[in-house]
Amino acid sequence: MSMKDRLVDQAKKLASSSTVVRVVSNDRVMRLATGVMDAKNRLRAARERAAEAWDILLNGHALPNIDPALDDEAGVHGATPARAASPRPAAGGAGLSVVEETVTAKAAPAARAHVNGVGANGANGAGTYVAAAAEQKLATQMASRTSLSRIGGRDVFEKAYKFMTADNARAMGVYPFFRPLDFNNGPEAQLEGRTVIMLGSNNYLGLTTHPKVREAAKKAIDKYGTSMTGSRLVNGSMRLHNELEEKLAAYHGKEAGLVFTTGYQVNIATISALLSNKRSVAMIDKDDHASIYDGVRLAQAAGARMVRYKHSDPAALDSALSEIADTEGALVITDGVFSAQGEIANLPGIVEVVKKHKARLLVDDAHALGVIGPGGRGTAAHFGLGKDVDLIGGTFSKSLASIGGWLVGERKVLDYIQHFAYSFLFAASAAPPCVAAAMASLEVMQEEPWRQEKLRENFTYMRTELKRLGFELGKTETAVIPIYIRDDLKTVMMWKSLLDDYSLYVNPFITPGVPPKQQVLRTSYMATHERKHLDRALEAFEKVGKKFGVI
Repeated sequence: MSMKDRLVDQAKKLASSSTVVRVVSNDRVMRLATGVMDAKNRLRAARERAAEAWDILLNGHALPNIDPALDDEAGVHGATPARAASPRPAAGGAGLSVVEETVTAKAAPAARAHVNGVGANGANGAGTYVAAAAEQKLATQMASRTSLSRIGGRDVFEKAYKFMTADNARAMGVYPFFRPLDFNNGPEAQLEGRTVIMLGSNNYLGLTTHPKVREAAKKAIDKYGTSMTGSRLVNGSMRLHNELEEKLAAYHGKEAGLVFTTGYQVNIATISALLSNKRSVAMIDKDDHASIYDGVRLAQAAGARMVRYKHSDPAALDSALSEIADTEGALVITDGVFSAQGEIANLPGIVEVVKKHKARLLVDDAHALGVIGPGGRGTAAHFGLGKDVDLIGGTFSKSLASIGGWLVGERKVLDYIQHFAYSFLFAASAAPPCVAAAMASLEVMQEEPWRQEKLRENFTYMRTELKRLGFELGKTETAVIPIYIRDDLKTVMMWKSLLDDYSLYVNPFITPGVPPKQQVLRTSYMATHERKHLDRALEAFEKVGKKFGVI
């Protein structure tokens, strides 16, 4: 008998043995075997169910775009025409949407259990969790793809009652926004009673806890009280405001400065005051901050036009400026450092084009002050173009460790803005402790240059190591480092795993806050981060990145 025949004979005897017969006749065993043999198809089906469940959770009445930069209806000068595509759920892009049905009391605990167990189950665990959520019918059908913001009718609250996304996400334990911190001590914070490494703050120089800054705020309260209880126009101005304005102007080498209540207000007030008629054009980078877009909207109400040019593309800006009428005046507005990408604007190219067309230029340096440029003076100083930028503005809420805003430029221009910007004229002035804290921070920035050097060392180290691990980081050159995930569900689940399993706090950016396929985990760094914080973060990123198949 050949070897082959003997093996066949033995196999027949084994197959007919009582033990094997009992095993194969056991329904549970057979179901298990069938599941193993069909694992590939089952995983594919699970992925499909996960995607479907995520759509059910999100795709109903779509939210209006959080970021106005995503409003495709406005058009982008210099952008490549997009191919025809299926209709989107929201006017401005594939949007975060809602379902009509709430999470049932029975389904919610099970969903939370799956979320809390993601660390053990890995990426497939995330898929299993969403599939289970679908099977328990957290939502049974997709609603109309009409934007929530466009729902009309007699009751203006109707859209609010139909907005279920946040409630569903909270019940499922995957809602990442508006989480209250117990306290934030700089590189570390306390969230729900536990310490987390903070990689989600804009406290770039770590000055919120600096003794000089804290003492300045305390003394201001003792001397001036907690508020001026009025606008700058009437009783809200004080010498402290003027002193800070003079110091900001001198710091930037400009003639004058103006202090605002918030950084958001800077752009709303400046743009709406300067672009106040039908012969005015706002020429803005597509990826500019939402405050710039809101300022332009106010200007449009007065008849001004908005033209968007391709992101950080001087050639597109040149083309756009070439098309405005001789009777029109243009204000070019760009972020100095783009807040989601960490990318520095191509300011040399922009300045050249602005001069060519005799336009004016406003640079929002919210994320540049204290981060780039000699002495932390920002984007214009970084390129040696301080005298070529007409207006530079920003916020106190990042490197200046306070709340408020600032603008520097020619005295006559700032004087006009403070007399013609309603959002400045009729807003309560910045509170004394906020102004004092910002002024002390500005002084510390100049007294302790090591902070900017340490900040650069930290974000350079993280950028180098994250790239080495295989993460996609885009064109970041600053303290903002986005980790591109390019998927809503995966971004949220990675955020949750980093927080729950490794006590690492980062910010998930998903649609519609970013365009489709641009979802990121946004990380930001401080001068006060120690190497132990950064190495722990890198270890967590590596493990979670591998678990979810990103690296």
